[in-house]
Amino acid sequence: MLNFLIVLLAPVFALLFLPLKTQHRGLFYTSSVLISLISLWVSFKLKTDLTFTLPSIGFSVMVDPYSKIFLVLICCSWFISILYSFEFTKYHFQKKRVRFFIFLNILLTVASISACAGNLYTLFVFYLLGIPLSYPLITLRENTSSLLAGKSFLKQTLLPALFIFLPAILITQNLLGHTSFGEMATFGSINVNPIMGSLVLCLFIIGISKNSVFPFHSWLPRTSPAPAPVSGLIHSVATVKTGSIALIKIATYIFGLDYIHTLTSTFYYGGWLIYLCGLTAIYTAYRALTTDDLKERFAFSTVGQLSYILLAILIGTKMGITAAILHIVTHAIAKSCLFYVAGFYNSVYQTVSIAKIGKIIPHTRSIALVIAICGLSITGFPFLAGYYSKDLMLIEEWNAHYYSSAIFLVTGSLVNILYIIGPLRNTFKSRNPEFETKEIPLSMSATFLISIALIIGSNFYVPSIIALFK
Repeated sequence: MLNFLIVLLAPVFALLFLPLKTQHRGLFYTSSVLISLISLWVSFKLKTDLTFTLPSIGFSVMVDPYSKIFLVLICCSWFISILYSFEFTKYHFQKKRVRFFIFLNILLTVASISACAGNLYTLFVFYLLGIPLSYPLITLRENTSSLLAGKSFLKQTLLPALFIFLPAILITQNLLGHTSFGEMATFGSINVNPIMGSLVLCLFIIGISKNSVFPFHSWLPRTSPAPAPVSGLIHSVATVKTGSIALIKIATYIFGLDYIHTLTSTFYYGGWLIYLCGLTAIYTAYRALTTDDLKERFAFSTVGQLSYILLAILIGTKMGITAAILHIVTHAIAKSCLFYVAGFYNSVYQTVSIAKIGKIIPHTRSIALVIAICGLSITGFPFLAGYYSKDLMLIEEWNAHYYSSAIFLVTGSLVNILYIIGPLRNTFKSRNPEFETKEIPLSMSATFLISIALIIGSNFYVPSIIALFK
């Protein structure tokens, strides 16, 4: 239990060192890095049979393989974001650094509790709590575009949670007599009518709008005005991936995987959700291809990757769930790095326009290499991190006869190659001798190197993740 509390509360504990920031900036960052590394080390040692319940208030948390993987990912991503923020905050919102770290660290703890929820009510409360905590980070710049982004975020996450997600929980309580994630009755074990089951499944998928399924998909690209550390850590990991983890637990513990498979193998029950998620992925891949804003391009790409995770969940098999959780990890590492690259261009060269970056790219070929490796990983290029998760998804979709899911996955991946090539097209063109090439800040370089190492060296940890679910 102690290890669990250390991992959950480490970001909040790190805030105790925040007063050091104004007096000794380096000491604050050093202490934050050490705390994040300790929490990362402890997260590896967590046991997957831990539960803690307060029945009087309906609060319950549990550490299962899904939440353990998420906690490790959160700790790793937090460590990387601290390194990146050391230089990034020199260029942006110097007077708002305290606000930035307070909301960021508290949100990490809330997201971790949400992922470790032991029942639907605990999940809902902390999922909901994460929405107002994200708003100050999205609107940190306090300009027109960031305020509009925050408004869109609230509208497309708060309202679905209250009026779609919550009713789904109440219906589940009525049907099952419980909302616990444990060895209790599931929709499959009590043979819930498929029409009712498909309705509740639809409510969960759409109501948990951090999954970014149509019609609540546009909030994520609209948050592109948010600072790069927010996009890299929150939008690539701690916000959107809480929706993915939530749906994995709901599919496994509330519905039962066999029941999910029964629903989605019939178009008129749950099979149409395959097409909703798949078409969301293809549409957002197209939008990524046509936008000139680098951060917005990466955000549209994230929406598509979330849909691929949902497609793997909707197969309703153990291997599909394993593929989904693996893609949560591999996508988070590569996509957060891409957001940090966009932050580098925004900080050092004051632009996120792909057209303008195309002229800068010949002078920043090392950054072009980072974009290429991260982009190819997300595409599923052998033998980078994303290859293992996408290959597993594709094989399972094909073997389970979910051919439409496989087609959506392959089509989206091909488009993914095109919108990654865009910023890199001019990489090997002659350099302009009059152009002033600027140095890559040291902490940003460290961030890129660690991310690339995790992508290239994925064969060392991917088998451990897969073994955890066997």
